Amino acid sequence: MTVSVTSSLTAPVYFFWYLDGAFAGMTGSGSKVFILPQGDQSVVDVLDSADPDFDYIANAPTQYPARRTLVFIRSADAATARYRIDQQAGGGAWEIIGFVAQETGRWQYTFVTGRLDDLTLYAWRVVPLDSAGNAGTAVTIAQELIVRSPDAPNFTATLQVSTRVAFASA
Repeated sequence: MTVSVTSSLTAPVYFFWYLDGAFAGMTGSGSKVFILPQGDQSVVDVLDSADPDFDYIANAPTQYPARRTLVFIRSADAATARYRIDQQAGGGAWEIIGFVAQETGRWQYTFVTGRLDDLTLYAWRVVPLDSAGNAGTAVTIAQELIVRSPDAPNFTATLQVSTRVAFASA
């Protein structure tokens, strides 16, 4: 999809683009192309500035839920026709989140998850399926606690006579 915006600033104008809160690039024009999976929805934010040294990290919009790119290798079973991707959130039941077709000669596959909730433990597994839909042995490929906004570390600061500040973990 192509997103176009206009600015009330006078040239030169720099546009800082964000997709789901993650920095996606800077352009000198008010248009940018984003490629999304079919049926997917994302939030696009753009900040305009006349300052080429604009701090796009400090001024970033609030981030949106994370996604993960899962990477796995093909099954050794020649009968495999496709792979089912399952996801478990918070220790709950496994849910099917997608399928990936087996391709002749391909060894590595990727799959991008949907949006993930902060402070939730996720696990993913890949299940090889034959052409009749019979499942092979599932392989758990990842487990991760999603933490997008970690708490600041606890520390103490003390002023020493030499006017140096010493920091220590609390």
